[in-house]
Amino acid sequence: MRALSCRTSLTMSLILVAAILTACGNNPASPTVLPATPTARPIVRPTDRPTVTPIASPTPTLPPTPTPDTRVVNLSAPDVNPLTGEKVADPTVLNRRPLAIKIGDSWEYGVRPQAGASYADWVFEHESEGGIPRWTAIFYGSTPDRVGGTRSCRIIDNEIPAIFKSLLACSGMSGGTREFYLKPSDINQEKRFFTPDFGDYTPMFYRGNNAPIPHNLMVVPAEIWQEADKRGSNTRPNLSGLTFSTEPLAPGRPTSELELKYGSETELWKYDPEAITCSSIKGCWLRWSAGTPHTDVLNGQQLSAANVIVAYANHVEDKRYLEEDYGAFKAFGLQIQLWNEGPVRIFRDGQEFGGKWVRVNRGDMLTFVDPNGNPIPLKPGKTWVEVVNLGTPLETTK
Repeated sequence: MRALSCRTSLTMSLILVAAILTACGNNPASPTVLPATPTARPIVRPTDRPTVTPIASPTPTLPPTPTPDTRVVNLSAPDVNPLTGEKVADPTVLNRRPLAIKIGDSWEYGVRPQAGASYADWVFEHESEGGIPRWTAIFYGSTPDRVGGTRSCRIIDNEIPAIFKSLLACSGMSGGTREFYLKPSDINQEKRFFTPDFGDYTPMFYRGNNAPIPHNLMVVPAEIWQEADKRGSNTRPNLSGLTFSTEPLAPGRPTSELELKYGSETELWKYDPEAITCSSIKGCWLRWSAGTPHTDVLNGQQLSAANVIVAYANHVEDKRYLEEDYGAFKAFGLQIQLWNEGPVRIFRDGQEFGGKWVRVNRGDMLTFVDPNGNPIPLKPGKTWVEVVNLGTPLETTK
């Protein structure tokens, strides 16, 4: 039994060794080939997505739209004169250029009363040689049949028509004013300048008005505008920049009179709260010169203004030429520097408002701002500007 067991174990061992040798010695008939392209891993997507509730953005709170101040005049209306803030009966008159006309105001016999100034939208009064005042009147909304007596232009007339983009008419000018200022200016180059010195005469200019020469030269505005049409220089310009309000937007200093001098003559303005000659709103400043009411010969009306503006500007003698030779006294051309900015005192509705006038570029409108830089609105109606030298005394009465 024992011998049989040993033989059986030996036999089993030999069989196991043979199996192992067979496995190690035999190679497969063909190698196993791996796939050239790996199998993509399947993408597993969830069958149910969580529901996301969006967070509502808060509605922004906008500042309230400011309510327009009904006291401020809308100058964009087609029937509103941008130089007065008032409606015109015939809006077609605004489809032209304003017209600046030079008017004398010396105290010589026959000069006063002048013709047509009560129709002007604006009047600039300024010093000429010897302290004698002279005016440049701006006509736009109204057309008087004549204006005068017209006198010769001054250096400032190279500036005022630039401000109002206007035509310009005067009796002539001295050699220096012509050669250094007006002849080379855009006013002349654009055919906006009318004067007998350049051959313009009847029917634009004529002698009349029962005044002595040289104070009897009249300008006919309708003829000037008609001639400007022929020259192609009567197109409507952009006259924006002014601000008007039917009443002051802030309280001013109560004032009933203001008084200033040109040379030895006193000019006086008195406020009349019932007058209506200057505006469609009651309240006008009435003018006295040399102690008597200053009137217009065309209608007998006392000159008046809704706004009286005292504009301070530097005055410099231009000694390149003589304006007048009085023998012992020689008067040179006076350059009034109405550009950049300067102090201003504005009188309307029996009140005074202080600030500065501003004009940076040649074609800019003359505008007015308070000490905080806000526009000072004018009263709708006519405006009179007293242009004076820096430091000129001005007396006012409450």
